[in-house]
Amino acid sequence: MKRTILTFTLLLVAYIVAAQSNTEYNIKGDEAMKNRDYSSAKIHYENGVIQNCDLYSINKLKKIWDDSDQEMRLILRSVMTRSLKCIDERASTYSDTTCMKMLITFYENGIGAEVNETKAEMWQTELDKIRNPFSRQDIDNNYPREKVKTEIFIGYSATLEAPLGLTFGVVGKSVGAYVRFRTNMSSQKFTETFVGEGKNITITGRSSVLLLEPLSNEKTNTMIGTLGLVFKVSPSFYISAGGGYCKREYLREFREISDVDSQVKETFWAKSNGETSFAGAAMDLDGMFKIGNHFYGSLGCSMLNFKYISANAGIGVFF
Repeated sequence: MKRTILTFTLLLVAYIVAAQSNTEYNIKGDEAMKNRDYSSAKIHYENGVIQNCDLYSINKLKKIWDDSDQEMRLILRSVMTRSLKCIDERASTYSDTTCMKMLITFYENGIGAEVNETKAEMWQTELDKIRNPFSRQDIDNNYPREKVKTEIFIGYSATLEAPLGLTFGVVGKSVGAYVRFRTNMSSQKFTETFVGEGKNITITGRSSVLLLEPLSNEKTNTMIGTLGLVFKVSPSFYISAGGGYCKREYLREFREISDVDSQVKETFWAKSNGETSFAGAAMDLDGMFKIGNHFYGSLGCSMLNFKYISANAGIGVFF
């Protein structure tokens, strides 16, 4: 509809300009222009401005202005000021694009008024709005973009190796990030290290040792820290993947027996130097299932030190 109105307006303006060019004052003005008699031409075209705010007359006066020296421009100043007022009224009242273009030129070049870049830019903006009825601003106003709510989640996370953990993350429209820390809350101290299994155990600096209830006296100190990305696959399903660092210390308790009287001299903890103790990279891969609007559950696995795989599980809430 706006384009139809704009086309009709342009055709109407073209018709009016053509009709105005055939008026007596414009015909006489054109004859004077052919003879380069600018003074006489100015008088005839000025009648057009006074009587009808004639755009054809105003355009001809502008041509005289462009071709004139400073002395002639002093004579033209009054009629150009009147011309500026005419086209300003038509542009403001009828949204006449032809008048808007003329106003831009007048203000940029100081015709009929002082140079005024602010007003020239203002009319250029108005002209652009008419030329582009479906501008980005109009689209945003009529079809506002959906506001994407940033989701924040926090929850309990556990693996078989580290049953106590915390996950914190944020998710935007489709991608987010998380950070996770897990531990078994063990910090058992040790004074020795050992290698081997069963009866083939060697403890550094110890020559005679016997195992003290190994089944009930073994511990691990475990810590896993990871961070990564969260991908929102659907409104209720997310996938998280990341990496970080892990440390696992496998400990056993031993007792030292005296070679002289077979009495227990002391008990102590030692860390295995075998594959059951390690420090290295950790990687996570989990699926998160949103339950309702606020709760979630997660299942996945972690690879520790590129060798050991541990199952993951978690629960939490979205804010």
